[in-house]
Amino acid sequence: MGEKVVQQIRRSTVLVAVLVLFWWLSTYNSLVERFYSGKLFPVFAIVGQSITAWIPFSLGDCLYLLGILVFLVFLITIVVNLFRKNYSTALVRALKALNMVFVLMVCFYLFWGMNYFRLPLEKRMGLQMEIGESCELLEVTALCIERANSFRKQLKETDLQISNEAIFLKAQNLIASNSTLQPYIFSYLPTIKSPITNLQVNYTGVAGYFNPFTQEAQVNTSMPIFSKPFTACHELGHQAGIGFEDEANLIGFILCTESKDLLFQYAAYYNAVFMLLNQLAFQDRDAYFNMLKLIDPAVLNDAKEEEAYWRRFDGVLTHASSKFYNEYLQLNNQPEGLKRYSRMTKLLIAWKRKIAADF
Repeated sequence: MGEKVVQQIRRSTVLVAVLVLFWWLSTYNSLVERFYSGKLFPVFAIVGQSITAWIPFSLGDCLYLLGILVFLVFLITIVVNLFRKNYSTALVRALKALNMVFVLMVCFYLFWGMNYFRLPLEKRMGLQMEIGESCELLEVTALCIERANSFRKQLKETDLQISNEAIFLKAQNLIASNSTLQPYIFSYLPTIKSPITNLQVNYTGVAGYFNPFTQEAQVNTSMPIFSKPFTACHELGHQAGIGFEDEANLIGFILCTESKDLLFQYAAYYNAVFMLLNQLAFQDRDAYFNMLKLIDPAVLNDAKEEEAYWRRFDGVLTHASSKFYNEYLQLNNQPEGLKRYSRMTKLLIAWKRKIAADF
């Protein structure tokens, strides 16, 4: 066995040992909460956001593209060396590529990814998650429909013509100044950016995403405007150390409802309504159809517009992206996969319980 092969194997061993250490730590939520999310993650958040907040474009997108190109080069060189029967060189290249993957995994969990294993937000906020009666689901759904209808009627055409930059700025100011959430999140320089291009984002069916390597939150700026405020606040929740998707949804809801902006308030209840209805359709089909009758036609038209928008890009890439992300979530302490998003309905009901009349 060549010296270069042995050297790469040694590096692999060290990197795997570090990943095993992360895995061991992930089994102790209280340790993750106290030492990682409470002390180490804020350091990486401060450093990362201090660097990238002032860059006007998505640095993370550029790095992703560069990473894809690098791995393509490695793949080509491996295939070429195998074809030429340079097996030792091909093995070294393959081990280098594997080690690059291990390095990226270490960086992912070190910079942000361990937040997937912190104490659940429901415990930190003291939320009672036991929901024994369906009447609570009906009550919250009806309330959210009423609020969505009301805010939609108050929206003027000028409210729907607000720029992406203005939406981003309002969302950033909301999370920076929100006293309700400050004990549960770490917000330093909240920043939202547009993707370098929305085209690939549309075809993967993504409304927004967070880059854990560069601490950047991105929002798809070409989707219908009534979803942008909620998505922006959701991604800022991830940037602030919230890992679970349902928890980021709750963060987005709280931020939007505490805004004085009509579009933000509408976005909160609009998104909540259809998450709640999905849960209701699963539990009680008759109640689901009865609730649909309560929704204002303008709100339903917004939902149809959004559905039509995403349908334009539905295809092989969308389904492949969904499958990949579903498995990614399952690997990171969310066994429900993409269904984790809909768990926000339980958090929403528990949140209403806690704040009662202020909901």
